[in-house]
Amino acid sequence: MKDAPLRSRLGSRTEASRRQHRCLEQLLDNLLSAIETEAGFLEPFRTARSLAAEHYRAEALLLAEIARHDAALAEKMTAQHAEALEMAAALEDAVAAGHTGDALLLARRFHAIAQHNIIEEERDVFPLAERWDASGSGFGHGGV
Repeated sequence: MKDAPLRSRLGSRTEASRRQHRCLEQLLDNLLSAIETEAGFLEPFRTARSLAAEHYRAEALLLAEIARHDAALAEKMTAQHAEALEMAAALEDAVAAGHTGDALLLARRFHAIAQHNIIEEERDVFPLAERWDASGSGFGHGGV
């Protein structure tokens, strides 16, 4: 079947994203623990930011496919990715300026956005992608 490889890739994308989410959640938990002690949060933040940025790049392909069927949903997820990365950049700027208090607040915000994005993707995006994938008329074929 001509469409089987496409469906297989899409199913693999949501599976890969879920695996990355589990890793990212662990790093976000580490970040939150560091934030709560108000010391040593920069290294856990940078580790989480790095994986989040890698994950968002990888997920862009899936969101491009989602956009063909639900542009608003894909745009919302893409905006969350951008917002998390903007918070990360602002945090680095605050650190460079010596504003530790601001950096701590931005670390909390980064954590909240990244965690919220994971929840929404797993609740809303992945089931939709998998439903389209399973229907056999999903991505790239105009079917929902």
